[in-house]
Amino acid sequence: MNSSLQSWLTVPDLVEKSITGLADADLDRRAGPHSSSIRENVHHILESNLIAVTIMLAALARDKVTYDWSWVYPNAAWMQRMNYTTAPIAPALATLRALCNYYAVLIDNIPDALSREVQLLDAPGAALYSKTVEGILEQEYKHAEGHLAEISVARSKLAS
Repeated sequence: MNSSLQSWLTVPDLVEKSITGLADADLDRRAGPHSSSIRENVHHILESNLIAVTIMLAALARDKVTYDWSWVYPNAAWMQRMNYTTAPIAPALATLRALCNYYAVLIDNIPDALSREVQLLDAPGAALYSKTVEGILEQEYKHAEGHLAEISVARSKLAS
C-alpha cells in the first residue's frame, strides 16, 4: 500500500486519540477566541474528508473531469448553519473511519488510482488546476494534522 494512502488511513485513529478521555462538555473548548471548538474541528475533519472523497471519486470515475468545489467555505457561520457547535461526534467519527476504509479499498484495487487526476475549481472565475488522487490524500492528511494541532492546544487549556 502506498505511503500517502497509509498516512491518510491513520486520520480516524489520530482524531479518536486526540479526544480520548474528554467529556462531552470538554468538546466545546477552543484553542483561542477565534478558533473552532474541539467538536467543530472533529466535524470539520470529517467534512473535509467527505468532500475529498467525492473529489477522488470524480478522478477515479473519469480522468481529468472538472470538479467545482467553490461552494465550500467552512467558516464560523458555516459551522453554526451545520449545527457542528452541538452535534454529537460519534457519528462523525464512524463516518470518517468508514469513508477512509472504503476509499482505501477502491484506491488499492485500481492499478493507476493514485495518478488519476481531477481538475479543480476553487472559486467562480478562478483558474482550474490539477490534483492527483495521491495529492488529495496528502493534502487531507496535512489538513487533518493542522486541525489536530488546534485540538491539542484546546485540550491543553483544559488542564489550566
